[in-house]
Amino acid sequence: MQFMHADAMDDMMSAFFSGGGMGGQRGPRRRKGRDVGHALPVTLEDLYNGKTVEIPRDKTVLCPTCAGRGTKNPNANAKCRVCRGAGARIVVRQMGPMMQQMQVPCDACNGEGNKIEANDRCRDCTGKRTKEISSPLKALEKGMEHQHQIPFRGEGDQHPDIDVPGDIVLVVQQMKHDRFVRDEHDLHMKQKITLAEALCGFQFVIAHLDGRQLVVRSAAGQMIKPGDKKCIAGEGMPMWKKPAQFGDLVIEFDVEFPERMMDSQIEVLRAVLPPPAALGAEFDPEDVHECYLSRQSLDEIRKEVEKEDADDEDDPRGGGGGPQMQCAHQ
Repeated sequence: MQFMHADAMDDMMSAFFSGGGMGGQRGPRRRKGRDVGHALPVTLEDLYNGKTVEIPRDKTVLCPTCAGRGTKNPNANAKCRVCRGAGARIVVRQMGPMMQQMQVPCDACNGEGNKIEANDRCRDCTGKRTKEISSPLKALEKGMEHQHQIPFRGEGDQHPDIDVPGDIVLVVQQMKHDRFVRDEHDLHMKQKITLAEALCGFQFVIAHLDGRQLVVRSAAGQMIKPGDKKCIAGEGMPMWKKPAQFGDLVIEFDVEFPERMMDSQIEVLRAVLPPPAALGAEFDPEDVHECYLSRQSLDEIRKEVEKEDADDEDDPRGGGGGPQMQCAHQ
């Protein structure tokens, strides 16, 4: 194996990057560090109120003592004398009648391009040229949404071999809330009310994301049906960069009906509510089959049928199946 002389390697690399091997002369390209993303878990309260969230991190910076040179002696040449700071060498290997050139890391400086003598090393960074410092990231503004990206330009790690540090990007990760669901600028929630409240009015309190207590009342004569959605204007999320503007709070109502009612209660309701619909003209009194709805839910009936079917399979005498609908015939 033969090594190409450092001067010959420098000449070849210079010719290649100056246009001899690329078909045109170009100016030096600025080397930029890589960008790094970090997840930022936050609550819905944080996004509503705005909060300075701090993410601890260690940042690599150029040693302030030696300005990233790695040596305390300003006259010392920190470049590796073998590869002249390139960190790599070109080796020439003969493959039969052919000569093959390949680039390998410089073994004199372990591919770093710098080889500083022990007596010349900076005491602060011990010749590494960089140091680790604590540099937490702080940011969060009102109205930001899930997956919102917060860039910190040039806050990436520094290194003597790069000209421009990369960026740090925080990605907002909104955690699930136990009551509110966010839809852009609006907040959605569900509220259970009784049948009496749906017909006669109600009031309840909502603990909002900023700690305020919202007292919600229905207007006089306003009746609520199951699944109705009502809006409270301006009580949604603040808009990003427009903190004085808010979305709306949408409430979806779930009306709970009583399991049973006393005869006296039924009579009172019949006196104030419209009567049931009359039988249509297609009704034939000569062929009447009166049927009543089961007091059990469909799930309860199906469980009983499954249980009786299982009992019939275990009974060698067989069985007659599950319960059947009973009708009174006239």
